[in-house]
Amino acid sequence: MDVGYRVASAHAESYGISEVKRAVDSLFRQLGYDPENPLGEMIKPGMTVFIKPNWVASCWRKSCPHKDTLYSVITHPNLVEVTADYVAVALKGRGKIIIGDNPSIDADFEELMRLLDIRRLEKKYDIPCEILDLRPLICRDLKDYGNKNKMAKAKGDPLGQEVINLGKQSMLYGVNPLLFRGVFDQRKDTIKAHTRDIQLYGFSKSIYDADVYISLPKMKTHHKVGVTLNLKGLVGAITEKNHLVHWRIGFPAVGGDEYPDFTSWLKGQFAKVKERGAWNGNDTIWRMVVDLYHAMELKKRKYFSIVDGIIGGEGKGPFCVHAKNSRMLTAGENLLATDLATVKLMGLIPEKIPYLNYFLKNELSLEEIIVSNDEMNMCTAGQIKGKQLDYYPSEYWRELREDEKWIS
Repeated sequence: MDVGYRVASAHAESYGISEVKRAVDSLFRQLGYDPENPLGEMIKPGMTVFIKPNWVASCWRKSCPHKDTLYSVITHPNLVEVTADYVAVALKGRGKIIIGDNPSIDADFEELMRLLDIRRLEKKYDIPCEILDLRPLICRDLKDYGNKNKMAKAKGDPLGQEVINLGKQSMLYGVNPLLFRGVFDQRKDTIKAHTRDIQLYGFSKSIYDADVYISLPKMKTHHKVGVTLNLKGLVGAITEKNHLVHWRIGFPAVGGDEYPDFTSWLKGQFAKVKERGAWNGNDTIWRMVVDLYHAMELKKRKYFSIVDGIIGGEGKGPFCVHAKNSRMLTAGENLLATDLATVKLMGLIPEKIPYLNYFLKNELSLEEIIVSNDEMNMCTAGQIKGKQLDYYPSEYWRELREDEKWIS
């Protein structure tokens, strides 16, 4: 079979460190990597390597009606450690490892570190290894979420940020910005960052400057964009949160996509837990995701991803998912191709996910992606049919499955 973009998949029964290593080794074998130094072709001694897990939350939100293992929400530390071990092998005593994320603004990073027990990696290797909370602002009380004036200052990225202006190449170019809403209620910053030829995204400089970027996202559905894997996970690379346009305020009849209609908008004004932008007609956030990928790809370097689906999350992601014991890792050197193949393996329809549909129409075909498994069986991503891992999306994304089933 002709090789296009390669994506490997491997079965893993548990998060035991030896089982994770065995599955990761299977991924490397399928991708044709040297078993002694599998990352040696992309990582050279002296480089700085950034490893980005999905660390969106440190605990379950009170508003979640059910609470399974938190590892249905965030990347398991054993996958981070196995990956970092192989990075250290490739660096051969020279270089640096940075592990970090820009979690949800209300996450307690120290609580997360205690849960993961991962700071010990800072002393494990013969090279510097640093773990970073990249957030410049944090929310100490969830009732203040969205009010920038009530956020507390945090250390953030020690290197600051790299601001990328996509200009006319932005998917938001030409869209009226007056209704744009970012993370905070103070919308002037968002409008200013996305008006006419000014289309700004402030990336964490530690991420943007790294010689190699390794993404370790969670296999998970999402109530605003359908699924969150590598591309949606790039939200965690952005330090300036008001650059992230999540929706246009209002409903379609007044030019917005915050809610599907006037009735749901009116209910939302009085709801304790708001579901703003959380439906398949949100015509704004998918544009932001496409922009993030295009801005990231401007940095010419090696990329690699391992998607953590040993326990995934289905239903109302990113926070209130049900645990899905899919027992699978997927991996590839192209973040987009890995996402597309993973969505097919989840049993979902990538053409029904707006940001992935954009890429399928304009940049990459499913037939260009070669997917393999532990037995080295290969097919194109387009040949993957049926329910596969049988993921269920959230309510307003029923069409992601052929049978239109969902989980609340």
